[in-house]
Amino acid sequence: MNNIIEYREKFASLNPTFRVGIVQAQDPAHAKVRVVFPDYDEMISWWLPIVFFKTQNDKAYWIPDIGEQVVCLMDLRDEAGAVLGAIYSSADVPPVNSADKFHLAFKDGAYFDYDRVAHLLDLFFQDTTEIKYDARAHLLDLKFQDQAELTYDGSQHVLSVSLPTGAAFNLTANGAQIQIDSGGNVNIKSGGLVQIGNGPLAGVARLGDRVQVGEETGTIVSASTDVLAG
Repeated sequence: MNNIIEYREKFASLNPTFRVGIVQAQDPAHAKVRVVFPDYDEMISWWLPIVFFKTQNDKAYWIPDIGEQVVCLMDLRDEAGAVLGAIYSSADVPPVNSADKFHLAFKDGAYFDYDRVAHLLDLFFQDTTEIKYDARAHLLDLKFQDQAELTYDGSQHVLSVSLPTGAAFNLTANGAQIQIDSGGNVNIKSGGLVQIGNGPLAGVARLGDRVQVGEETGTIVSASTDVLAG
């Protein structure tokens, strides 16, 4: 028995099934690649399938790039095998340095990052749009390329919307509409009533009502905040 084990170990050492190679060609339709093995006289494999974590009811798909360093499991004749995955090297270093982070980065600059200790989710897009959620602070922050920003503080129950100069805001629901145009003018359009405030000065404006704004008075002539000075 010992002789058999020694023979197998010697044979495996001379013909290891573990291969590190470089992707030379891709077959995206069949999720296969051909790999060149520099340590084995530049030998090129046949089309090798790629190992994914789900392929039947749920499907995962992401094939290695040409030039990417991968680990392969091959038979002893190097006639068949599979690509187990890509590995980092001195040329391609890891993008993060934390055992508590899940990070997924794309070549166009976009990335997905989650820190399980800080409970912080960060999603960044190529055009600098960014979504952040801090589960500890219950804070959602959405920033756009033009510097517009939407923030919701769940601990304070406060929603804040900040728009750059020249931007407009439009909120529509059930036929009613609130608009802030690029000039800073506020328009409220409603098919029903517009209630202002909830204290002693609270009121309801209707069509035909006389209203006072500062020292000026006027009459509501449409289902909006338009006032006819009189």
